[in-house]
Amino acid sequence: MSERIRSALSHILADDRDIWVAMAMATKSELGDAGFDVWDQWSQTSDSYRPDSAKAVWRSVKASGGVSCGTLFKTAIENGWRDDGAHRRATPAEMAELRRIAAQRATEEAKERTAEALAAANKASGILARCELAKHAYLDAKGMPDRLGLVWARDGMDPILCVPMRIGADLAGLQMISIHGDKKFLKGQRTKGAEFVIGSSGKDLYCEGYATGLSVSICMAALKIPARIHVCFSAGNLAHMARSGFVIADHDASGTGERSAKETGLPYYMPTNVGDDFNDEWLRVGTFKASQLLRGLFLKK
Repeated sequence: MSERIRSALSHILADDRDIWVAMAMATKSELGDAGFDVWDQWSQTSDSYRPDSAKAVWRSVKASGGVSCGTLFKTAIENGWRDDGAHRRATPAEMAELRRIAAQRATEEAKERTAEALAAANKASGILARCELAKHAYLDAKGMPDRLGLVWARDGMDPILCVPMRIGADLAGLQMISIHGDKKFLKGQRTKGAEFVIGSSGKDLYCEGYATGLSVSICMAALKIPARIHVCFSAGNLAHMARSGFVIADHDASGTGERSAKETGLPYYMPTNVGDDFNDEWLRVGTFKASQLLRGLFLKK
């Protein structure tokens, strides 16, 4: 079976992260941990291959993750693989053609995404122009009743808390938070690589959520340690962005937060209770104890 999987994988590009992770699940579902070398050798065909990241992803995925070898074989067949028992590997010419097709498709999709992203950025700019610094029910619920945020007060409708998302210096979009805590992004906006940064210098800390970032900021101020807190808005984006510093992971029941933290290879802190993020922990234990927990994180480096 391992040679059949090697043959099929040779007809699949390892460059797309979602496919890369899915193929790890599929390989592990059939071969167990013995399949790592098969998947890892295929992973090395990508220019973005990182050994530490590959090991972290393999450890994090489960054999029962929902992606079977059937998905792997189907994807390979769609790319021209023949499941005829010969276990033939893709030739350099075939791989070059796959990359050409992928590049062409990516170019076309990129044009569409660029147009959508530009429209979303313009819309975000217009919304922010109508925002005012004000209190918001979401911040109240997160233990910060006196905190001011950018609030879009719409006539006859509930106010929306708007969190600017930037890629570098450029506005990419918004996270919009309702008074009930419901969150959404603008249609078509870029989220990968986008962040909201609290602070201008000091230790770099990466987290998922806005409320978590604010709670971390409060604790760092209590410690009198300058910091830049990077709110990344999702576990996947956190794993993409965090390259130095420290990670504050959510303790999801699914394990997603910790897997993403481990993937960065950076020291990380995760709340004790399953289901908690750092804001939940800060609310439960208070600023002093939460600050000391963060101080312990810095001793790991």
